[in-house]
Amino acid sequence: MTEGSRKVTPASSNDDVRRSSSSPGGITPRAIGLGLVMVVIIIGLTQTLSIRYQAAEVAGDAPPPAPTVILFVYALLLAPLLSRFNSRLALTRGELVLIYAMMIVAGPITHPYSIGFLIPHTVSPHYYSAEEPGWSVFQSSLPSWFGPRDQLAIKTFFQGGDGSVPWAAWLIPLFAWSTLLLALFGVMLCINVLMRRPWVEHERLTFPLAGLPLALLHGRSPDENSRHLLEQPLFWLGLAVPILMQAPNAIHRYFPFVPDLPLRDLVLIDRRLLSPPWTGMGRLEIHVLFWLIGIAYLLPKDITFSAWIFYFVRLMENVSAVWSGKTGEEPNVYSNEFPALFAQGAGAAFALTAITLWSARRHLAGSLRSALGRDSIRDDRGEFLSYRTALFGAALGVVFILGWLTLAGMRLWLAALFLTLILSYFFIFARIRAETGLGMGVILWPKMLDEVVITVVGAQNLRLSELTALYGLRWLYFGSATGSVMAAQMEGFKLAGAGRLSGRGVGRAIGVAVGVAVPIAMVWTLKTYYSHGFEAMAIGQRSTSMVGSQIYYSYQDLVDTHNTATGPDWRGIGAIAAGALITIALSSLRTRLLWFPLHPVGYLVANSWGIHINWFSFMAGWLLNVLITRYGGLKTYRALLPVFLGLIVGDMLHEVLWGVVTWATGGRM
Repeated sequence: MTEGSRKVTPASSNDDVRRSSSSPGGITPRAIGLGLVMVVIIIGLTQTLSIRYQAAEVAGDAPPPAPTVILFVYALLLAPLLSRFNSRLALTRGELVLIYAMMIVAGPITHPYSIGFLIPHTVSPHYYSAEEPGWSVFQSSLPSWFGPRDQLAIKTFFQGGDGSVPWAAWLIPLFAWSTLLLALFGVMLCINVLMRRPWVEHERLTFPLAGLPLALLHGRSPDENSRHLLEQPLFWLGLAVPILMQAPNAIHRYFPFVPDLPLRDLVLIDRRLLSPPWTGMGRLEIHVLFWLIGIAYLLPKDITFSAWIFYFVRLMENVSAVWSGKTGEEPNVYSNEFPALFAQGAGAAFALTAITLWSARRHLAGSLRSALGRDSIRDDRGEFLSYRTALFGAALGVVFILGWLTLAGMRLWLAALFLTLILSYFFIFARIRAETGLGMGVILWPKMLDEVVITVVGAQNLRLSELTALYGLRWLYFGSATGSVMAAQMEGFKLAGAGRLSGRGVGRAIGVAVGVAVPIAMVWTLKTYYSHGFEAMAIGQRSTSMVGSQIYYSYQDLVDTHNTATGPDWRGIGAIAAGALITIALSSLRTRLLWFPLHPVGYLVANSWGIHINWFSFMAGWLLNVLITRYGGLKTYRALLPVFLGLIVGDMLHEVLWGVVTWATGGRM
C-alpha cells in the first residue's frame, strides 16, 4: 500500500515527534480551553445544521467542513486583527494545530451517523413493534438496558411532546452506550499510538487531508519560498469556482425561477434504455464534487486511476452476470450472488489489514518488548502514550468491550470475531485516509459486518440473542462516522508532529476532547429529538434519510434473517476470499513491478458504497494531474496546487454558508 504514498503534498513535512517532545509549543491552558469550547460549538452546529435541518455536513466528513472554515476565517480575518491589536492575543501555530485536532476528533462522534443514529436505534424496536407484529420474536432478547421501555418516553421521542426529556428512563441506556463508545475510542487511540511511527516516520505516509490545515497555518504554500497561501490569486480562483458554480442550485431551492446548474445526477447511461446484458450497467451518473477533484489532484495518480478503472471493471462484472444469468437486472451489490461486489470489497479490506500489520510486524514486536520491559533501547518518550500504556490500555479496552458484548447476548467467540471485524474495518480505513485522504464522504464500508458474520457463520449457528445484538449494533458500523474517529486521531497525531507539539500533551488533549464530546453529544442529541419529535424531522423520514430508514430496516432484517436462517453461504465466502486474493496479488505486483499502475486501495474503493457518485471526480482529478504533470512538469503541478486547495476550501465554505442560510430561514429548502 505504500509505494504511492511518497508523493509530495502541500505543506507536508517529515515529522519526527521525538523532536517535539522537548517543545510543548501549543499545549497551553488557553489552547486546551479554546479546543473544548470549539468541541462544544462543533456539537451544537451538528445538532442544528446536520441533525435538526439536515442542511449541511459539519465535521464528521473528510475533509471536515466546519473546522476547515473556522481555520480559514481565523487565518484570513482574526489572526491579522489580533496581531495588529495585541500580538499576545493571537494564537500560535501550535495552539491552532491542537484546537483543530480536537475539533476533527469530536466531529464524527456527534455526527448524525454516529450518536445521532445510535439514540433512535435504541428506541425503534419498541416503537415500530406496534405496526410490525413479527418483531415480537426478538423483543424478549433485547437487553433491558439497550433503550428505554417506558411507553410515554418512547412515544414522545418519536411524535414529540413538551420537549422535556424523561431522564430517568434514559439514564441507564446512556451510561451503557457511553461506556462502550469511550472504551472503543480508547482502544483506537492505543492502536494509533502503536502504529504512528511505522506510518508517519518509516513509511512517511502523506496524510493529504493534513496538508490543508497546514497550508493555511504554515504561512507559505506550496513551498517555503512562495507567498502565503491566502495571498495567492490562484487560491482565490479555486475557492471561487465551487461557490459560484453551486450558488445557482442553492438559490434555486428558495427561488425556483432561478435556473439551477446541473452538477449532480447527470445520467449518462440509464438501464431502462438498454437491453440485456447491458442492463447490468445500471444507472451511470455524473456528480461534480469540487472538493473531491481537489483531493484527487493531490493524490498519487495510480490511486485515482485505479478507483475509476476498477469501477468500470465492476460494471462489466455486472454485465457478465446478466449475460450468464436468468434476470435482466443488475445484481444487488449486497448479494452473495456473482459478482458479489461488496463481499469482494470486504475481502479486500481484511486483506489490506493483514498486509498492513504484517508490514509493521518488526515495529510491533519491538513495541511489545518495550512495553514488557525487555527492550530499553526503543524510545517512546515522544509518543502520545508510552508503549506500555498503549498496550495494556488496548488490552483492557478489548476485555471491557468483550464483556459488554457478552452481556448484550453474544457468546465469547462471537464477540471476539465481531470485535475483530469492527477493528479491522476501522483500522484499514484509518490507514487509507492517512495514505490517500479518502475518508468518510468518499467511501463507506463495503459489505456490512452483520452480513459478513451471517455469510461466514450462518444464521442457523447463532442464537436469537446474538442476532438481536448483532443487528442492535448496526448503528456502529453501518455509517462510517464512528470508525472515522480512529482516522481523525491519527491525523491529529500527524498534525501534532508538524506543529512540533508534545506527544503526551496532545494525547491527553485528544483524550479529553473525546471524554467531553461523548456525554455532551449524547445529552444534546437526546434533547434535540425530544424537542422536535424524531418523526417530524427530516432525519427521521424512512423514505429519504439513512438514519430514519435503518432504525427500521435493521430490525426488519433481523426478523427476516431469523425466519430464513441458513448455514454459511459459500458463495459469499468465496467472494470474500476472491477479494482478499486479488488484493494480495495487486500488492505483490506493486512491490515487484514499480511501473504497475493498479493500486489495491482503488480496488477496495470500487467495491464499496459511494463510487457510483465519486467516480467522475476521481477521473477528473486524475486527468488534470496527468495533463499538468505531462505538459508542465512538477514545477507547474506545484504552482497550481493553490487552485486545488482553493477548490477544497471553497466547497467547504459553500457547505457551511448555505447550511447557515437554511438555519436562518427556519429550514426552508
